[in-house]
Amino acid sequence: MAELTFVGAAGTVTGSKHLLTVGGRRFFVDCGLFQGTHQIAALNDAPLPVEPDDVEAVVVTHGHLDHIGYLPKLVRDGFAGPIYCTPPTQALMQIVLDDAAHLQQEMVQRGLEHDRPNVPPAYYDERDVARTMRLVRAVPLGTQFDAVPGVRATYHNAAHVIGSAFVAFELEGKRIVFSGDLGRYGRTLLYDPDPIGRADTIVCESTYGDRAHPADSLDALQAALLDGIARGGIIVMPAFAVERTQDMLLAIAAVQAREPKVAALPVHLDSPMAEKVDTLFESFPDAHKPIPNGTPSTPFGVRNFSLAVTTEESKALNFLEGPRLIVSASGMASGGRVLHHLHNHLAQTKSTVIFVGYQSRGTLGFLLTRGAKALRIYGDMLPVRAKIVDLAGFSGHADRADFGRWFSTCTSKPHLYAVHGEPDSASALAGFATSQFGWPADPGRRGTTVAL
Repeated sequence: MAELTFVGAAGTVTGSKHLLTVGGRRFFVDCGLFQGTHQIAALNDAPLPVEPDDVEAVVVTHGHLDHIGYLPKLVRDGFAGPIYCTPPTQALMQIVLDDAAHLQQEMVQRGLEHDRPNVPPAYYDERDVARTMRLVRAVPLGTQFDAVPGVRATYHNAAHVIGSAFVAFELEGKRIVFSGDLGRYGRTLLYDPDPIGRADTIVCESTYGDRAHPADSLDALQAALLDGIARGGIIVMPAFAVERTQDMLLAIAAVQAREPKVAALPVHLDSPMAEKVDTLFESFPDAHKPIPNGTPSTPFGVRNFSLAVTTEESKALNFLEGPRLIVSASGMASGGRVLHHLHNHLAQTKSTVIFVGYQSRGTLGFLLTRGAKALRIYGDMLPVRAKIVDLAGFSGHADRADFGRWFSTCTSKPHLYAVHGEPDSASALAGFATSQFGWPADPGRRGTTVAL
């Protein structure tokens, strides 16, 4: 009998890690890092329910850190099996894991320099990332492959980020579907999610399972930018380097095309990682819709654009006066260059901070969008005087309507397990699947095992 153990992203939004056991063979679907509060991040140190060298494979749905960030640690601890993903995800994985290793080393070094006690060691370094990448096997969408002997797998487009997929497993006469992170319908850059077809079990993310995204996102962005321009200061936009930055560049270009004041606004992308991700869209043209009006000087059609790649270029932004827009990672202000810009501008009444994605509980982004009056960054307690704007309508995750549309493509009545969501969101999605589609449904609970 096949079994599923919820190891991560069950009761939380991060740390996606699902263990399948089939005929005594064990493999993971996704292998991500927990991110957020100290309590949640501490789960990265919890022992796995299986020894790493007993895991035969990992099947990855997409290249976000909370789905792949634990892989080099798994390899360091003894895993040596194949890691499957789509071709764009393979390229994205190299970028994301290199960056994660670098940031971990940087945090350790910064802690040592400031004599902070009990600085935790990095989970892995660049050598572990290189060993991990040698295990990767790229499989195109729609191509069957053996995850482990006796388990056939097929990737299908999930429309979340470039290369993202949901994966369908055929095992013991059943079809088990893992959504990974499901994207939205009608995206500017990505094609719609593929239909589900028949399924006996669906393990589905539920980040926004309890709500609908706001309408008129472009109007809201225009209003936020115009207000930031009127305030006269720096506008900081924390944005994930993977996909969200590209989505926002397109949205900024669209606003520039209809609003002269925004067209005149200098736009600075301070993210070498985002620049690398931009090139993926050139390398994999079939993985996304055609990109309008893009040139090296106007990527995704953005006017008055400049790119900061080196540390010196990034530091030079500190000496510029507003109004101007700085787009930088990470999207939840949990690390990366955006922390320097927040450190410089949070206490300035003329400044504006625009969040454009999900903010995991406990992150700086979560605290700021919940009205924090003061925050500690780099050891300094800063008053929050900048205007904080939360534009939830730009999320790359499916909302209630998107889930309903995707579920309607299922030709059977599966058992649904809601994962990768806060408890309320997971419970809401499970209830929605039952009330609207008649499916048995439950939230996944970390550490529990269910028969499939």
